[in-house]
Amino acid sequence: MKRKEKRLSSRRRRALRRVLVAAAAVLLVNRIFWIGFLFPIQAIRYNEEHAGTGRTAVVCRKWVPEIFKTGLVYLTENENVTMLSGTYLSFYGWTNIYGVPVDCSEEAPIHAGWWSLVRLEEAGRFYVFGRVDDPDIYWMEVYFIRPDDLLGEERIGRCHGNYGVHRGDGGWMEKDGRSYFLFEADLVDWGEYPTGFRAIAVGYDEDRNVVARMDLEEGHVAVR
Repeated sequence: MKRKEKRLSSRRRRALRRVLVAAAAVLLVNRIFWIGFLFPIQAIRYNEEHAGTGRTAVVCRKWVPEIFKTGLVYLTENENVTMLSGTYLSFYGWTNIYGVPVDCSEEAPIHAGWWSLVRLEEAGRFYVFGRVDDPDIYWMEVYFIRPDDLLGEERIGRCHGNYGVHRGDGGWMEKDGRSYFLFEADLVDWGEYPTGFRAIAVGYDEDRNVVARMDLEEGHVAVR
């Protein structure tokens, strides 16, 4: 009986050593080549360093199996920045996906940007995100117009729907006394619009009166 216990104990020690060696190997590869991390949040920290945002806190995290089975999208923030970026688990560990930082350092009712995440031009998600600093804004809408449509008379991409969320929805979040929003939808095929598009964010009060309107100038397409 004692021999069996010793065998089991030695097997457990060998298994533990293998796990520790594998973890050390991943950490070493990470340090030398910067191609993988042990934890997903480390990939987000790397995105922060790349974008120069400083340390941010997580507002929300979403699983995106449509892009990668292990894909995660993080909405993060600090006093001066709101950022959307991602990561996924690869053979080398957690791999970062560069996102979009939105500058929130200057006073404005709305700070917002967009991010298109695409894999092999086959699957993708389109995100609109940001921070709302005007307490009178109760409902947010984002829509798209052609760049030469200065009056915004014709909205494009109607088949994909426009984006709307109000306080209390799952896409409207509060953290440290600040308000954030995140819309997501299937990837829009903007190839239909060769002249491009303008993304417009509009904030309304509870009576649907316009409080603020802005062009979303900060955006990025991430292709993996």
